[in-house]
Amino acid sequence: MDSSTTLIAQNERSFMPSSFQVEDWDGIASFYIELNDRPIETQEQFEQWLKDWDELYAVVSEDMRLKYIKTSIDTTDETAKKKLESYYIDIDPKIKPWENKLQKRFEASSFKESLSEDFKNVKRGIEKDLALFTEKNIELSRDLSLLENKYAEISGAWSINYDGKDLTMPQASIYFKKVDRQVREDVYFLARERENKDAEALDDLMDQLVEKRHQLALNAGYENYRDYMFDEKHRFDYSPEDCQAFHQSVATAIIPLLRKIDEQRKASIGLDALRPWDMVVDSLQQAPLKPFNTTEDFVNKTVHCFNKLDPYFGACIADMYAKGNLDLESRKGKAPGGYMMAMPESGVPFIFMNHASSEGDVRVMVHEGGHAIHSFLDYSIPFANMRNTPSEVAELASMSMELFSLENWESYYPNEGDLKRAKRNHLEGLLKILPGVAKGDAFQHWMYTNPKHTRTERRAKWMELNKIYGAGVIDNTGLEKFQEVGYQGILHFYQVPFYYIEYGFAQLGAIAMWRNFKSNKQKAIQAYKNALSLGYTRSIPEIYQTADIQFDFSAEYVSDLANFVQTELDKL
Repeated sequence: MDSSTTLIAQNERSFMPSSFQVEDWDGIASFYIELNDRPIETQEQFEQWLKDWDELYAVVSEDMRLKYIKTSIDTTDETAKKKLESYYIDIDPKIKPWENKLQKRFEASSFKESLSEDFKNVKRGIEKDLALFTEKNIELSRDLSLLENKYAEISGAWSINYDGKDLTMPQASIYFKKVDRQVREDVYFLARERENKDAEALDDLMDQLVEKRHQLALNAGYENYRDYMFDEKHRFDYSPEDCQAFHQSVATAIIPLLRKIDEQRKASIGLDALRPWDMVVDSLQQAPLKPFNTTEDFVNKTVHCFNKLDPYFGACIADMYAKGNLDLESRKGKAPGGYMMAMPESGVPFIFMNHASSEGDVRVMVHEGGHAIHSFLDYSIPFANMRNTPSEVAELASMSMELFSLENWESYYPNEGDLKRAKRNHLEGLLKILPGVAKGDAFQHWMYTNPKHTRTERRAKWMELNKIYGAGVIDNTGLEKFQEVGYQGILHFYQVPFYYIEYGFAQLGAIAMWRNFKSNKQKAIQAYKNALSLGYTRSIPEIYQTADIQFDFSAEYVSDLANFVQTELDKL
């Protein structure tokens, strides 16, 4: 693998000293004061002021992201934890009122009217942020950031001992692919019992989060946190009613397909009843797929896979690996999950995940790899704030890459039988994502429009939604104490509220892009690159249009795309 390629040259600072590092508020304050007091008498001065403000944002934002990465790499690192907490407590609350002052200067300036169309979303975002801002929420936002970080502390400690081995939850998940059903059942109970030990603590945490988030909304003049978050997340292009339409479309078009898939699984395995530990084992009772051995092997295969799609894609992963911006293997004390973190100043993104040499790791890697490629593609946009794409676009990048990469999964699975299994599992999983997204989004709509709910009511609501968005084939008898707190395993609810529906919208977009890819690979890849290179200089529907797809979640459209996936499944 060629690791010498450098795709991004870091933007040089012109406003702040090149040696400056964020240590405390006092070190940053002078830059905000200068920007606030600087005379602006010409269009040229205004645009330079914007560039300098954006540079300050990039430096501070990247520093915070690096602090977060260090805490997730090792949740037991007290020094890293204190530095992140210091940012939340001492720096961020002081930044917010100054950002508000600068936004007011921007909004009051007539020079903004002469900015190019590329600034459209920046302008409407600032307008919305000004409407949302209140001094009363500064301290409350700080408290929320600290609370949200507690979830990683609790879940990062989850592990079980099985067969004489200490296993993290990602490592334990491999056992659900074992042919021996008793092994799967044993590990299921060990894992769920361990998580359940923290059920009350996690409900305590959720109670606090709901209460404080609701107060945040009230302070800003909103009736509830859901409506507040739609504006806070700058959801200009769709409404809560559109989300509810998506929920209904999924229930109508997707659930019947999944019921068919589950019934086929039950018949294939030869069971009277499907149990939760029967859902990921190979339906023909074959041994689990093993797509790679070591981390280096994993990276090499990913680069090879991406190279065959487009040499630029492979070069992105190779560049990250060369720079040490991949942390992929699961370790005790490491936070769960996976993410890509864009670096607004230095440019080269960071991928975090917890591989256990399993089939699911491939999906996570190509998913986060798609995010990373997006970050490389839009870094040429001169303003970091214009690269803050909404998740409906960000997830389009990652989910489309999952499907594009299927073309080259022989990099991981040279055996044809293994390759077909992996592809089928992925496509079935793709369909299963949609009800999960609809359920998760509907759950959050309910929680925050009913903020006075009890944890008993919350658990009951989750069980009700399980029935609506489940295919009705799995037998959960006797597992109610685990099922009713299933939401506690979803970090988004705790750390990034309302970041869930985006997966659904983007999954539809990704399927549409894949359909185009199957017709004309090069045209689809070019449309993908064109769309992602826009950053957030256009609306979501315009970006989707550039990608040669629709931003649509009607029942007819969802059904059309689902049938396409089913057709592809039938070929395997």
